[in-house]
Amino acid sequence: MSNIDSAGAYSRLEDHSTVDDDDFIHEPDKKGMKVGGSNWRGFFNVLVLILILLALVALFAGYPIISWATRHATTSMYVNGTGQVPDLIGLPSLIDPDTPKEVYTRTGFDGKEYELVFSDEFNKDGRSFFPGDDPFWEGVNLWYGSTQDLEYYEPGQITTRDGHLVIVLEMEETYGLPFKSGMLQSWNKFCFTTGYIEVSTVFPGDQNVAGYWPGAWFMGNLGRPGYESTGDGLWPYSYDSCDVGTLPNQTDSSGNPSIVTTAGGNPKYNNNLSWLPGQRLSACTCPGEDHPGPDINNPIGRSSPEIDIFEGQKNKVAFGGRVTQSVQMAPFSNQYYFPNTSADVTIYNSNSTSLNTYRGSALQQAVSALTNLNSTTYAENGADFTTFGVEYWSNPSNRDEGFITWVAGGPVFTIDNNVFTGDPTVNISARLIPEEPMSIILNLAVSESFQTVDSAAMTFPSELRFDYVRVWQRKGISNGVGCDPPNRPTAKYINDHLDAYTNANYTLWADAGYKKPKNSLVCDLCPDALVVREPDTSHVYSKKHVHRLGAFRRG
Repeated sequence: MSNIDSAGAYSRLEDHSTVDDDDFIHEPDKKGMKVGGSNWRGFFNVLVLILILLALVALFAGYPIISWATRHATTSMYVNGTGQVPDLIGLPSLIDPDTPKEVYTRTGFDGKEYELVFSDEFNKDGRSFFPGDDPFWEGVNLWYGSTQDLEYYEPGQITTRDGHLVIVLEMEETYGLPFKSGMLQSWNKFCFTTGYIEVSTVFPGDQNVAGYWPGAWFMGNLGRPGYESTGDGLWPYSYDSCDVGTLPNQTDSSGNPSIVTTAGGNPKYNNNLSWLPGQRLSACTCPGEDHPGPDINNPIGRSSPEIDIFEGQKNKVAFGGRVTQSVQMAPFSNQYYFPNTSADVTIYNSNSTSLNTYRGSALQQAVSALTNLNSTTYAENGADFTTFGVEYWSNPSNRDEGFITWVAGGPVFTIDNNVFTGDPTVNISARLIPEEPMSIILNLAVSESFQTVDSAAMTFPSELRFDYVRVWQRKGISNGVGCDPPNRPTAKYINDHLDAYTNANYTLWADAGYKKPKNSLVCDLCPDALVVREPDTSHVYSKKHVHRLGAFRRG
């Protein structure tokens, strides 16, 4: 019998008399090794595995998240897509550090001391203004149907180059339109209430070519330019009285005052004074109705008024280019009349500036002046930057002290609060110099509704350039900066009606699914109704004029 047969197959494993070289591995108490416990080599191995795992997570999950957040979540962080950051984390840098210190203060045309509250010098090249890329500006993506424009606005048509903001107009078919261009807005990002806003600008093209429509303007934040439904019943109202001026067409159910429908207006509109739908957020709003406040139980008149810093055009009666500078208002006085004596209107140089003979239509009343420009204002005639601006003051506690002054190279004309006086002929009270928080709009348009378009003579691409945008306000005022001041709030109202403020396809407030608040002048709409009437809307929503309602400017 073999040894295996006699001792068993595994008998050798039980023989401890033979020592092998690797026995210490199986007997860890020898050679200083212990069972259980810990060892630095083990910790090191685990640490390396954790680091490798974290690196893989960062590569495949962290990097995409960080990249997306940097690109798309910048408005709340105040860091834009081109890397601009505020001086203090979490707070917007309202004043551009590149702004010269010598312009931080100024003496106003009214003799008051002003301080800089906002500026953008556009010195960083290659900035992007797509939604979310900038703390204060956004390029829109829409067709501006209000004025039947021939261009489509795209954010990619706006950038910064050589220290300037550049808006590029190109003749390129876009969504069925022959041109594409840009409109830059500070809507719901930066707003101001009263002050002096100044821009430095070079206009596109040649001074004698018609078709370019460069514009710089500001409008109440409750209306979003290009989103027509938001202006339905808000633009161009600036009114805080409860009377027939808040009603559709400025008439009661009997068509009174009759002059409003027979002789008060423009023959182009059948002599009807107004085709507006009535002030949606008026001082007549029934308590507790859908109103931005500040006190919905004691509503005040709210709206989206407009002041134009400039609109450029070829001179229609002489050689060269010019600007029209204006304020729009509603409701309207008879024949769109406004006091224009030397006590109420000041023209600083009658050789270059004159009051515009256009005063209004059934969609707006306007006070405006025309100023001839130096040829060097235009890109093809010298390309010298020219300053344009508006200084205005409104005070809800003392409205008589209000005024507006326009600048084109220097002050060109001023109007006082009396220009906005009421008109007993049509039973309306005084209109207001704007008291709403105002956002800024810069754009380059093309539209036959403004002037003849001579596309054969126009140059493409053409550029509207801004060297800077700066805003000053009187020293010591409170709540002058911001889109949601406590005395004229807008944030909650906008958030409660986001469909209207985010969908440019809606024309009327009702299109967005919202109802207008009840007006106390209309019988049975609220307990304190004063006048029995059914609103006359026969001229308000006709198909022919539907795209011109809430037009957000233009004469």
